[in-house]
Amino acid sequence: MSGISGQENSAAVGRILWLMAMLCLLGGCVSYQSSDFVQNIDQRYQAGQYLAAAEAIEQQLGLMDVKTRELAAVEARSGEVLLHLEAAENWRLAGNPRRAIAHYDALEDLFKDKDVQSGARRFGENIGAALVNDAVRSYEPPPAERILTNFYKALAFWSLGEKDNARVEFNRANERARIAVERYEAMIVEAQQEGRDANRNLQSSGVQSALRQNFPNMDQWQVYDSFVNPAVAYMNAMFLAGGSGSDIAQAETLLERVNGMIGGNPVIAQDLLNLRKQGRLNNGAAQRWIVYESGLSPVYGEKRFSIPWFTANAFIQVTVALPELVNRPSRSSVNGLAVGNQALVLQPFARMDRVMQTEFQKRWSATVTRAIVSAASKAVLQDRMAKEMGPLGNIVGMVYANASASADTRAWHAMPEQWSLAKIPAKQSENLQIPYGSGLATILSLPANKDVLIYIKQPSPTAAPYVELFYL
Repeated sequence: MSGISGQENSAAVGRILWLMAMLCLLGGCVSYQSSDFVQNIDQRYQAGQYLAAAEAIEQQLGLMDVKTRELAAVEARSGEVLLHLEAAENWRLAGNPRRAIAHYDALEDLFKDKDVQSGARRFGENIGAALVNDAVRSYEPPPAERILTNFYKALAFWSLGEKDNARVEFNRANERARIAVERYEAMIVEAQQEGRDANRNLQSSGVQSALRQNFPNMDQWQVYDSFVNPAVAYMNAMFLAGGSGSDIAQAETLLERVNGMIGGNPVIAQDLLNLRKQGRLNNGAAQRWIVYESGLSPVYGEKRFSIPWFTANAFIQVTVALPELVNRPSRSSVNGLAVGNQALVLQPFARMDRVMQTEFQKRWSATVTRAIVSAASKAVLQDRMAKEMGPLGNIVGMVYANASASADTRAWHAMPEQWSLAKIPAKQSENLQIPYGSGLATILSLPANKDVLIYIKQPSPTAAPYVELFYL
């Protein structure tokens, strides 16, 4: 510490502490999941209070007058991707597809802005992530979320009878799945470039052992091929195979893909066989397809642990924080629905955890690299502060490194746990009953001798379900 007076030392430490505190505040050292606002919206969504959730988000975005409840035109708010996502789906479930579409349109603008982000801006975010954590990066929805935005937007247009617009959104969902592979390949290369100077430590047995110990089951996940969501592809096939302007060839291609991904579902296998042999979904008699989207998707939690790290002057332990998928208890069941007096038997055919696990594995290398590079940067800073300021500098560096180690836990919460499927004959008019709460039920009258698709979304058994009937 020669050449640095006690007064200068105190002033320098004070400036460093202030800078670190500001970086922590800007970088989201508090977990996204622990935000009071996020938890409040989550609770309303799970209770089926979709309108209340949507209006609370509109107020947060500054798009709703608190006194009059009058809504302003939706504008894409930079940095508010997640709020637009939550608002859009809650409006759709609240029965306002137009407002939902307006938010989904805003998201398209925000996605484009992120996709064409300048190199300087991306570089600045990467520097910030290294100094603080991944939460300083502007939120970039993974393919699963982007695909569902187009899927839900397609359903909103379909419910309004705007099939041409719905077709566009289904096509966009397919395209997003296709380009996701290229996106993650580029992400891995970028992360490797960021971490090239730390490569020796990254590949050390101590680091690899710590990763295996803290994430032991990842190699056993049953992931999907590529980034295709089987439920989105199936609903797209149903859309294409029914009504005027049908595209049987494309519907068959999509069903082949879904059947190959999941296998063993008799409804999907029979639908594919009917398309191949007869060029239609039924075998001569009208049918009812029920697609039930239920439960709550996993969210991201945080796992913190220490790894050994070599600096220029010492061997130290640094704190790393990485995201982990955490299941949410939704208590949802597929066994409560009934048609007439007959219980409806549904079979799960697509799971959101597998969709998210597929992506998690693909971006795991990039995520780990960024987290460890960030930890390494703080280790170098701590080492430098200890060298120049002595024990006090070492303590300040250590406190900052531990406080700012935080995983990016941001995610869209209005995604489901799973999709289930059933098919029954449409011989006579009957009522579909969907229970919720304490003995309540939503009742939908089903027509006789009509091919219909009944789409249901219900995040929890206490929530009133959203129900839509599509004629095929």
